[in-house]
Amino acid sequence: MRARLIFLGILAAAMGLSACGGSTGGSGGYVQPTGPSLASIEIDSGNLFFKPNKVEAPVGIVKIWLKNIESGSHNLVISGVPGFILEVNGDGDSQAKKVELKAGSFDFYCTLSGHRAAGMQGTLVVK
Repeated sequence: MRARLIFLGILAAAMGLSACGGSTGGSGGYVQPTGPSLASIEIDSGNLFFKPNKVEAPVGIVKIWLKNIESGSHNLVISGVPGFILEVNGDGDSQAKKVELKAGSFDFYCTLSGHRAAGMQGTLVVK
């Protein structure tokens, strides 16, 4: 009986550790499109702002760069593009991903607590 309890304890610990597996960088399963980018967009993030906060892009595959120009952590998501997220931490950090865009107007914003409400948002116009 004691051996069985020890085995169950070890099994429970192993299951708990397996649940702590590695992260995919917050991508939420996002898969970048293959193929060349038609354009590259650079957006700076800083103390509760994006610059520029209005950008235009062509329909198709576009590479978006997020560069942090001040200290702190920020991210950028685009409404209508599930799983797409760029994350930067600290001054000078940058990240880029390709995304396939359809025509329309989309909000982009930082999902960190209070950042969007403080004005860390913008508009992406795709035509």
